[in-house]
Amino acid sequence: MNASDIITGARYALTGCAAVATVENLLVLVVFACTSRLRMKYYGFLINLTLADLFYAVMANAFTWGGPDYSDILFSIFISGYFVGIWTILAEGINRYLLVSFVDTARYDVLVTRNRLVAVCVLIWVVSVAVHILLAVLPDSDFESLFDGVIKPLTVFVFWLITAGLYIVVFRKIKAYYTTRLASSPPLQTSCRKDQVRTRVRQTRRLLVTFTLILITSFICWMPFSVMQVVSYLHRDLEYQNAVFWITGTVYCLAPIINPWIYWMLVPGFREGARQVFCNRESLPVDETVSETGL
Repeated sequence: MNASDIITGARYALTGCAAVATVENLLVLVVFACTSRLRMKYYGFLINLTLADLFYAVMANAFTWGGPDYSDILFSIFISGYFVGIWTILAEGINRYLLVSFVDTARYDVLVTRNRLVAVCVLIWVVSVAVHILLAVLPDSDFESLFDGVIKPLTVFVFWLITAGLYIVVFRKIKAYYTTRLASSPPLQTSCRKDQVRTRVRQTRRLLVTFTLILITSFICWMPFSVMQVVSYLHRDLEYQNAVFWITGTVYCLAPIINPWIYWMLVPGFREGARQVFCNRESLPVDETVSETGL
């Protein structure tokens, strides 16, 4: 099998994966939009990640069959979604760290407001798209090659390390915080109050497991693309380079397919919200969902 056949097969595979990812992430957005208890700042970055996955899926088909006349600018916009996903996952790690760092959740609500989360999400998109378009229109192609082949992959890898470290710290802080709260509870404290704390422990850990799985999934699906960029920069005459590019692009598209299933299995209230939206079933009681300010 020659390189042309591999590229053709990878392009069709990418098209199929992108079509599935587009449908799935559109359904995710519908569930979030139609389920009131999911429309909260607690899920702000998760919604932004869904938008990034949807953006990648749509742009993948546009770039795959867009033709050579405008592929440079289209590719720059296309790849900007890659950075949006990375920065969103890192921002979510920072958000979770801030949430567990404040004993009084009211202080977290004052610092992290809905408008500020929206502003951060918009900033992530603007910076990512602007940087990639600027590099595409600059005449200095050597710097663009250095950025795509070395700077960006290393930056992405560092972001993943920082995010992984943040989640480890958050898991430990939650364990220590709630263990201390439960151990130091007054003897006269009602069992109902302790049950509420335990419920919040389960909810928070479940959400952290959700974003940890998203982090692992993104690392597995996205790192081949970053490795390919480094290898292609160091060995520009590498055989089957274009074929490897299309294959890693297809592997990248697996993350937008997998993430909605992670939401379905682990995000509190998402499964019930989906059933309510698409099957017209009644929602579960409030104690099965995550509160706006609670951990």
